[in-house]
Amino acid sequence: MRGPARRTADRDRPLLLHLLKSNELGVFIALMALGLTLSLTTHGLFFNASNLLQVARQSSPYGIMAVGMVYVLVLGEVDLSVGSIYVLANIVMALALRRHAPMPVAILSGLATGLACGVLNGALTAMLQIPTIIVTIGTMSVYRGIALMACNASPVSDFSKSGAFFEMGGGSPLGIPAGVIVMGIVAVAGWIGLHRTVAGRRVQAIGGNPQAGRLSGLSVNRYRIGVMALNGLIASISGLMALAFLQSADPSDGQGFELWVIASAIIGGTALRGGSGSVSGALLGALIIAVIQNGLLLLGAPANANIAVTGAVIILAVALDALVKRHASRQTQ
Repeated sequence: MRGPARRTADRDRPLLLHLLKSNELGVFIALMALGLTLSLTTHGLFFNASNLLQVARQSSPYGIMAVGMVYVLVLGEVDLSVGSIYVLANIVMALALRRHAPMPVAILSGLATGLACGVLNGALTAMLQIPTIIVTIGTMSVYRGIALMACNASPVSDFSKSGAFFEMGGGSPLGIPAGVIVMGIVAVAGWIGLHRTVAGRRVQAIGGNPQAGRLSGLSVNRYRIGVMALNGLIASISGLMALAFLQSADPSDGQGFELWVIASAIIGGTALRGGSGSVSGALLGALIIAVIQNGLLLLGAPANANIAVTGAVIILAVALDALVKRHASRQTQ
């Protein structure tokens, strides 16, 4: 089935089949196998309700950001500044609260910070005509440096923790950590935006073939700025949820998050070369990383072992992605 008929059939398939396509199903099976292995090797410590909720909560900061990173990767770009945007938005909101700003104003200030950082990343990429990865190598340091200067390199915690933001955002409504709930909401919105809107389909088209996108009249730079702005906004949401949970903003927080965020998207099946991505797969990828981190902790492994293990998982995921793509290419020839 080809062309419009195939696209119509894809749109008519149930949502569950879209969310669990072959790639995502494979990641889900890998997650279950990893969980079962850890349950056996940790003598049941892994598979208990409190630990599983802890794993889900642990995955939520970079799981939320992985949704925005899927859009960036689909466009054929990479953003290394998400960890710095996360902490800068976190610091800005905490400073606003310390100055007794109303809660809505403080929240908006944090969100606006992330949005502005994303717009700047996209605008610099468009104006300088260089890959986003190069721009964000620089802005990664700039944003974190601003966060350090804004708070004199010291944690910010001397503000009121009363109100719904901290009670709900830092708690567990219905027994589920608020960060996990927000991760699910952001993922659903991200999936709809990527697969059910004209803008999302155009982002995929541009990522698959930027030259064809330009020839068809699409403003590649406008979509690049828009995607980077969205990515910055989502990173700030993650930063604000961290503030609600920790009730303190630390400028050293978020270091290395770009690794976990990119890894989550890649493990979940988002193509590095652009054109296709999976929001649901990115969430499964974030859970796999959190399971690895939790499992190593339960097994008594060295604290930094998860970095090496995650790196190995990334290499394996990229290798498998390349094999699948080559196999699919041969079948279509």
